[in-house]
Amino acid sequence: MRVLLEYTREERVKYISHLDLMRSMQRAIRRANIPIDYSQGFNPHPIMAFASALSVGVTSEREYADIILAESMSIAVLKEQLNHSLPKGISLREAIVIDEKTPSLMSLLERADYEVRVDIWDREQAGQAEIDWNKAIEAYENADEILIEKKGKKRVSTVNLKEGVWNIEVDRENPSLIKLEMKLGNKGSVKPDSVIHSILKLSEQLPNPEAEDLSDLRVSIHRTGLYFQRNGKWITPLALKEN
Repeated sequence: MRVLLEYTREERVKYISHLDLMRSMQRAIRRANIPIDYSQGFNPHPIMAFASALSVGVTSEREYADIILAESMSIAVLKEQLNHSLPKGISLREAIVIDEKTPSLMSLLERADYEVRVDIWDREQAGQAEIDWNKAIEAYENADEILIEKKGKKRVSTVNLKEGVWNIEVDRENPSLIKLEMKLGNKGSVKPDSVIHSILKLSEQLPNPEAEDLSDLRVSIHRTGLYFQRNGKWITPLALKEN
């Protein structure tokens, strides 16, 4: 029985690494007495796969993992028992049964959506400086390409940031919030903080124009969804639910 889990990663756990998150989930599954299946071989481990690693410091309302159970069980019972065992800051939103032949989530997902807020302190005014996000987006749209360095495990490559972005827009209800639709996958993907840094630099709104990142600013990044395309429409992994 293959089960897809949709869970949150909230403020109090946003600084744990992806590896620590995996360990926390595995411990919670054991405490909840979920009959997860184990791999074969000298060092058996729980059969569990995560969708897309979330950067340290980023929160999310919809993350995904899937597990293989050694025996069938009630989804309602699984949800209740797992939520009682998960650490504070991680909560299970939904669990569904999916076909065992479904491709891995990592290979399916093509897009990640984010909400970003940046606070800049204006020393001259001794107060919060307002960012003109419309100006920042206009600078982004007017640039033919935006070349940045992307650090991999083995090498540093130069990529065109614009190829890693589906869409950028200002939130209609909250103009201090910017919404990003980002590409997922090994080819062309970039991080949301790289996008924010680049468009603030292009629009000359960085307090320190020489800064190579956003480390000297107060930045809040929240992932709101993960998607893949089916029949020309963006859908979430919950659409994989077995009929």
